[in-house]
Amino acid sequence: MKKIVCELCEGTEFTKDGGMFICNGCGTKYTAEEAKGMMQEVEGDAPAPVASAPVGNPNQQQLENILMLASSAYEADNKEEAENYCNQAIILDAMCYRAWFLKGKAVGWQSKIDHLRIEEAAHSFCKAIDFAPEEEKDSIKEQAVEEIRKLGIALITLRKKRFSGDPSDAELKGFTSDRKTVIDALIVLLDHGNAVGIPDGYCEEIATLMNEAGVAALNMARKAWDGVEHPSDKDLSTFIDWCSNIEELFRYAIDESKEDDEADIVRYRNLAIVIEEPIGKNSQERYWDSLWSEYRWRNSKSLTDAAVASRRKSAKEARAKADAIEKKIKAEKAAKKAAEKKAAEEAKQKRLDAYWAAHKEEKEKLEAEKKELIGKRLNLDAEKDRLMKELNSAEAEGKGSVPAKEEEARLTEQKRQLEEQRAACGLFAGKEKKRLGEEIAAIEGRLMAVKDKIKAEKAAKKEEAEKKAAPIREKIDANNTEYAKVTKRIAAIDAELTKDPEE
Repeated sequence: MKKIVCELCEGTEFTKDGGMFICNGCGTKYTAEEAKGMMQEVEGDAPAPVASAPVGNPNQQQLENILMLASSAYEADNKEEAENYCNQAIILDAMCYRAWFLKGKAVGWQSKIDHLRIEEAAHSFCKAIDFAPEEEKDSIKEQAVEEIRKLGIALITLRKKRFSGDPSDAELKGFTSDRKTVIDALIVLLDHGNAVGIPDGYCEEIATLMNEAGVAALNMARKAWDGVEHPSDKDLSTFIDWCSNIEELFRYAIDESKEDDEADIVRYRNLAIVIEEPIGKNSQERYWDSLWSEYRWRNSKSLTDAAVASRRKSAKEARAKADAIEKKIKAEKAAKKAAEKKAAEEAKQKRLDAYWAAHKEEKEKLEAEKKELIGKRLNLDAEKDRLMKELNSAEAEGKGSVPAKEEEARLTEQKRQLEEQRAACGLFAGKEKKRLGEEIAAIEGRLMAVKDKIKAEKAAKKEEAEKKAAPIREKIDANNTEYAKVTKRIAAIDAELTKDPEE
């Protein structure tokens, strides 16, 4: 069966109004001639028309349906189709801000690296802002700026991927041109009075992507260099060019950041690494070794001494800059922490002053108790000093000399003298030696008895000293217990007097 099929929504239900055929699905109007050319053989049920509110104004209903189709196409990632639908909507209503805004998004996300349409998208956003109801203008502005920000990040992300595999001059310049494209789009909004500047955090995001691109490119360059067994002059030249471009990209990343921050510490250190990377790299050439009658390889070209010195100086400056930023940030953090601590303490003191002003009697009572306790603690300190002297004196008595010790010394001296006499006897003074030996043995026996006497006297002396020391120790223990109790109460009063009323 042949039916008219709508070119827009593929609906097959139409209403004839005068000489026009109106699609019941999307509201599109066709002349009789156009409708005749749209006749098609249709099998089965016709596609259901797009759901919509009752048609009061056919043009408005048609517009709503087209916008619905545009939105569906956009969400299905068919940006070109979405743009076409938006254009149709704009033909029906040139002041349809929703069509203009969606067109801006559809146009922007159709951008390719060699055909950017971000600035074109910005112009569509401006139209959307112009035609939006007053109460929606600010929201549309914010959405437009955010959309351009996301487009910029997507663009630089793509550039990052390309540069990571090919750190050439063209790709390096691409970062600058891509960034300019996004800034130009923002300027379109700014000149139109619709934006206040670059979105917060945008520059930092770009700097991060640039740094990541530089790291990835350097890793690629290292891998490529390591993969060449005998690098040619061209290989060396390419490697140095790559390193120079990566170095420049790290500098872009540093400059992109609004101020020196922790991320720049890493970027400066990456910069130092890539500056020094070509040092020690050589190209090689093949030569005939007549001594061995064979071809061999030898180093051909490398950086000059002046170039090496220059690179090492630049790398040193980059590292010094990183160290300076790190030192500055640490100082700033320490200063901020100190300021916050001081402010917190001052705020707490104000709260304390206010609280105790309202509880004056309670404070005076606590302070009077604390004063009394401090005096008591001083007395306990003095008492403890006195007791410690008594204890030391008592313990010293237990370690003093005993009477038998003098007898031991006297007998020891007698024994020494007798041993000297015996040693002085001649070869034929046997009887005298014997007599002296007997006296020595007798003294040794007395000495053994004296030693036992010394032990007994020392034990008795120590026991007597312990009897004196024991009660002193008890007093010291009692003093310590009372001292701890007083100290604990003083600490509790201090905690009460300094406790934050808000805790």
